[in-house]
Amino acid sequence: MNGAVGPVGPDDGPGERDVDLVERDDDLAWELFDVQPTHPEVGRIATRVLAQEPWRNETRRLLAMHRMACGELDEAREILLAVIGARDSVFVDAAEALYELEKYASNYDEARRWAETAVRAGPESWANQMRLGAATAMAGDPELGWHLLDDAVARCARTDPDELTSALAERTIAHFESVAPAERVIPAAEEAVRADPSNEYVSTALVWAHVHAGRYDDAEDVSLGLLRLDPTNAPARNAVSMIRMMRTKAKEQGITFAEIHESGMVRLAWTERRERMLGIDLPAALTALDDVLPDELRAALRPGLGDAARGSSMGDQELTAWHDGQEPGTGALWRDGGGFRLLSSAEIAALDEAIEADPGAYPEWKHERLADDYAQVMTDDHGGYLVATYRGVIVRRSGADDVLVSPTLADCFWDRVAAFGGRDPRPVPRNIDDPEADVQ
Repeated sequence: MNGAVGPVGPDDGPGERDVDLVERDDDLAWELFDVQPTHPEVGRIATRVLAQEPWRNETRRLLAMHRMACGELDEAREILLAVIGARDSVFVDAAEALYELEKYASNYDEARRWAETAVRAGPESWANQMRLGAATAMAGDPELGWHLLDDAVARCARTDPDELTSALAERTIAHFESVAPAERVIPAAEEAVRADPSNEYVSTALVWAHVHAGRYDDAEDVSLGLLRLDPTNAPARNAVSMIRMMRTKAKEQGITFAEIHESGMVRLAWTERRERMLGIDLPAALTALDDVLPDELRAALRPGLGDAARGSSMGDQELTAWHDGQEPGTGALWRDGGGFRLLSSAEIAALDEAIEADPGAYPEWKHERLADDYAQVMTDDHGGYLVATYRGVIVRRSGADDVLVSPTLADCFWDRVAAFGGRDPRPVPRNIDDPEADVQ
């Protein structure tokens, strides 16, 4: 790609032809990165440029972003830290890239630190303030973070009005990711939608905020508008299907939308969607747990079920795919003080059959109209169970009133990941006594 370099003519300065070729390669690497960030030629060309001119920190930053796009986070971080150390004109750009890297890696405290670094170096930048607001909210100080997001939008309106549409969209996305309450998301998302009705991500956030606030007609109207623009829009189609299913359920059971909303079923759907989006759902927790399970516990867990067996089994499908139960009497191996072990799908089926055959013998399993859906997850082998309720929360059921244990099943297993020394990527601390306080 470099080609042959001819003899230097009388009008050529020392190395002039070589400099032109290096510049051409550098431009090519950036152009290719803009089109396809993971293309292997980006790394090869950038490395060749740096071999000839190692002082090009902007090219070094490009190489780091390419590595990050390829999932090579440790190498990308090392390159960016070297660029930061040079403290030259690329310093702020490198700090911004480190923010993106650490946020992607769910290291929210580190993301916040680099956002603060970028703000100190470029205090007039609305984009840096937006990054700081997002990182602050994700790192566990949501009120301050949301205030900073609003300030960033106001600053953009004053100093860079041509970019206001982008700022409004970024604020809405940051609100959605950091679990801002519906009363904050809805006006922000509506403002962003007015500025750019074609932004499907922002419109989808508005749909879910309406749903979470119990404003189902508004949610359906926005979803149908999205489907008119794009009939293949899956999130909008799913929202419409969910709302219409809820209407059918309400009619069949003689209840109102308000009762469905108060039951917490909507909270469950919203929480599961957010967990998937942030990569902190149950499958992610189980994958992380595999890396830190103590050997004794690993040996006590039974093999998972295959697709065919799992399809007709009882219990949580993701859990039974991971491990279909645990040897009786080994609950203490989880080291959580509760002594609960995983139930197998066969044990769950047997318990359900016993409850159905003699409901009077199991009074703790009686439910209200909306609360007839639950899933047994674990047992202490002495009549106590951990149960995933219709609201998604995990409770301990042992004959008396249910006791709240965790906001979600994924949280239960992330707690074990953290206890066994693994990395916990959850952004906002949970309030176990009042899960609704954290998931608005």
